Amino acid sequence: MTATKGSTDGTAAKKTNEKAGEKAGAEEALNEKYAEFRLAAAQIKGLQEQLQSVDEKRQELEEAAESISKLKEAQEGTKILVPVTSGIFAGATLDKSEEMLVNVGSNVCVNKTAEQAGEILKAKLLELTGYQESILEELNKLTDQADKLEKELGQMLQNGE
Repeated sequence: MTATKGSTDGTAAKKTNEKAGEKAGAEEALNEKYAEFRLAAAQIKGLQEQLQSVDEKRQELEEAAESISKLKEAQEGTKILVPVTSGIFAGATLDKSEEMLVNVGSNVCVNKTAEQAGEILKAKLLELTGYQESILEELNKLTDQADKLEKELGQMLQNGE
């Protein structure tokens, strides 16, 4: 009888250990899934910030293109405000409305016509639009992934209770 009782106690202990192991495994899987979800959420936030930055740059380029268009129509001698920095302007008199100095990098500027400067801005806008579309595409993928992870987490929590 003692042998039978000992083997019964051993079986019960084995079952208890198996349940504890299953619970620990489920908890570990839940923690991993949650970590994946948090990573996706952080990546989404980063992409949203990039998208906002790109959108601001795009608006800036569109405003510059509009300014060039208006400058082309302005007559010599027209009084204008020239931005020195954000919110600070200097008064000036327009000398040549068809000539622009364009920074080509490393603080090197070259003379361009207003038309050429406008084309440069259009090319930058086109490039920025492509970049913006790729960010949106990646953002949509990550959002779908986060939604899927969120549902999986919900199911895991529901099954664990």
